Amino acid sequence: MGLTYCEFCGGQISYLPFTCKYCGGTVCKKHRLPENHECTFELKHVPVVSTTPRESQQKYQKQSQKKQASRLYLDKGPRTLKKYLRRQDKQRIKSMKQMRGYSDKIRKYKGTDILFFSILVLSVLAMIFNFLEIQEYILLSLNAVTTKFTFYTFITSLFVDPINPLDPFFFFSIMFIFIMLYFTYKITRFIEMGMGKRFLFKLFFVSGFFSIVFYILLRLALLWYYPIDDPLYLDGVGLLWGGIYGLITFTIFPSMNRETKAYLTLVRFRMSGKSFLFLIIFFRLFIGLIYGLFYSYLYFLFYLPELGGILGSYIVYKYRIFTK
Repeated sequence: MGLTYCEFCGGQISYLPFTCKYCGGTVCKKHRLPENHECTFELKHVPVVSTTPRESQQKYQKQSQKKQASRLYLDKGPRTLKKYLRRQDKQRIKSMKQMRGYSDKIRKYKGTDILFFSILVLSVLAMIFNFLEIQEYILLSLNAVTTKFTFYTFITSLFVDPINPLDPFFFFSIMFIFIMLYFTYKITRFIEMGMGKRFLFKLFFVSGFFSIVFYILLRLALLWYYPIDDPLYLDGVGLLWGGIYGLITFTIFPSMNRETKAYLTLVRFRMSGKSFLFLIIFFRLFIGLIYGLFYSYLYFLFYLPELGGILGSYIVYKYRIFTK
């Protein structure tokens, strides 16, 4: 067995020699480091980093392939090239239609559309009934429930806002309702997209149910002044705003202490969720108390029961009902 010698100093190596991985030389323990045996680094691996990303390379390859294909069709003649271009246009149109169909499926809000279609139809029907003076057959009235057995109005009243077509402020009332319904429609789509169609309907009906409870309690509190069995007192109400307030405030509760920017006509202002909720309650209470105290206590039934929708929405949010 031959002995091994260090290629740098020529010394005899009686142990397992060291082989430099940068130049391939055999050296002793003393000269094993590259700087101790004047390493040439001829075997050192230097990685080559591409200056262009892989995606651009792939795009370039695809484009070059397309160019080659188009050149082939160009060589075959103008007629073949026209067929090739026509086929490319059809493929592009087909892919665009598929993407539009996919986006339309994502953006469909069936629950919101059904809810607002019901609101519009029943509200128009309520105006017709109001004009014919038979509004107790669509509005919720304890008088009509006890004397005419209109129990179905517990449901129909949730989709109705009682507007009198003969009212001098009828046009302004219609404009205000359409503006509020537009913003509510946006909020409702947001809720349906995040929570689902079933949750949307459950939230609306729970808010409406608490509005019905508020109405019954207020109506029973006024029995001393306005008996239920007296047909002279029209106590029919539409509780649409109870469901609307429930939908609006459900999006406010998660940001009660967070300030957000909003526009009031053309004036920009900052308001927290708690302040906005207080503004909604105060506005409804103020109008109800003004009309109720100065005109008739029956106005309490027209403005205050909708606040029950806020309570119902808060219970759904606080105790995570329907989301467990």
